[in-house]
Amino acid sequence: MRRNGFTLIELLVVIAIIAILAAILFPVFAQAREKARQSSCLSNMKNLALANLMYAQDYDETFCAQGEPTGNNGWGWQMTWIVHTQPYMKNYEIIRCPSDPHQVPDWSGPKYSYVANGVIAGNCGGSWYWKFIGVINASRSWFEMTPRAVAGVALPAETILLAERHEMPPSSWMQPMHGAFSPWATVLIGPDAVDAGNSLPGQRTSGGDGTWAPPVPNSDGYIATRHSGKSNFAFADGHVKALKPSSTVQADPNLYNNTGCHTGFFYMWDATRTQ
Repeated sequence: MRRNGFTLIELLVVIAIIAILAAILFPVFAQAREKARQSSCLSNMKNLALANLMYAQDYDETFCAQGEPTGNNGWGWQMTWIVHTQPYMKNYEIIRCPSDPHQVPDWSGPKYSYVANGVIAGNCGGSWYWKFIGVINASRSWFEMTPRAVAGVALPAETILLAERHEMPPSSWMQPMHGAFSPWATVLIGPDAVDAGNSLPGQRTSGGDGTWAPPVPNSDGYIATRHSGKSNFAFADGHVKALKPSSTVQADPNLYNNTGCHTGFFYMWDATRTQ
C-alpha cells in the first residue's frame, strides 16, 4: 500500500533550501528596515532644519545662539537650540533618530540624536583666541559669542547646520551618560571637554598643551554612521543629505596647523568659507 508524505531526505532538502533563502533574505530585510529608519531620520532632520530657519526668520535673520548651561538654570535646557526652536517643531519626538541605539539614562530633558554645528577653531592671525565658525553658537566663556546671521553663511547649501551623534568619545566626561543627553552636548563645538577626542570627523586630538596632533585620515569621529556607513546632515539652506562623515572635512595636515588655526580643514563645518 502506498503511503502519502515526505521522506526524510526530502524534508532535509526542503529545510536546507529554506535555510539558504533565509540566509539570503534576512540581510536584505535588515537593510530595508534600516533604510526605512534612515528615511524617517532624514525626515526628522528636515523638519528640524526648517524649524531653525523659521526661528531665524522671526529673529532678525539670525540663527539660534544658545546660552551656557549652569546649575542655576536647569542645566541650561531652556537655553538650548532644541528648546528655542520647539515652538516651530511642536514635537520632541523628531529630535530622536530611530537608528539611535542608546538607552534612555536617568537624566531630565529631551532625548536627542542630533547636534548643531557650533564648531570653533583657532584664530589664524597673530593673537590667540577661539573663533566661532559654525552656524548655531553655544556660549562658553573662552570664545566669542556672536550669533550667526543667515546672510553671514556664504555657502548655505554647502554648510552643515545639523549632524547626527549617537555616542560620545571615550575621553569625554559625557561618556558615562550613554548618549550624552545633556544641554552641554546639544552643539558640536570641537575643542571642548564635551567633545574631547576625535568627535569631529577627522578632528585632530588635543596634545593637552594647546597644540593638536595630526589629523586622522578618513575618520568619521563620533558622527553616527549607522545608515549603511553614512550619516544624515542638514544644511543651512534647509536641504538634507546622507554623507560619509569623513567627506565633510579636508583632513590635509597642510590645511590645519598645530595651534588649531582653520585654513580649509573644516570645510562643510565652516560657515565663514567663501569657496
